[in-house]
Amino acid sequence: MAYILGETADEIQVDSVDEYQRITLSLIEQARNSIDIFTQDLEAAIYDDKNIEQLIFTLSKRHPNTRIRILVQDSRRPVQDGHRLIRLAQRLTSSVFIHNPSSKYKDEQGAFMVVDDIGLIHRSVATSRTYKASANFKSPGPAAKLIDYFNTIWEHSISDVQTRRMYI
Repeated sequence: MAYILGETADEIQVDSVDEYQRITLSLIEQARNSIDIFTQDLEAAIYDDKNIEQLIFTLSKRHPNTRIRILVQDSRRPVQDGHRLIRLAQRLTSSVFIHNPSSKYKDEQGAFMVVDDIGLIHRSVATSRTYKASANFKSPGPAAKLIDYFNTIWEHSISDVQTRRMYI
């Protein structure tokens, strides 16, 4: 079944990493304005993907007001591994931002992504590598709650120094 951002209001239950990545890719592919990601460690199995990298690159170049914000709890491993989203953020400094939550939010266990303030995928426990999640391509109420929460954390976050581009 094809899910359409802003139209398909079905609650989708996700049980595997492959499903999680497929839904994530579909949401990002349909994004027009914004992508907000809250993640533990930039989950390489999901986000370190050449298709996601290309879609975000294209989106950020197509729309000058595009905003991709990523809150990552711990970026040490993805930095060491050369994660694609980190390299992309280093190239697209005016549209892709990576921050760390303040210590007040360091115990947050979940992970989620909200696209264009309406589509979402959400795992309430993301510390293990199980990918049980729920997704919805048209869920303005729950998406708004996640965005409010994201914005609160973002306001108290700092730019991730490990992911900044180094100029020599």
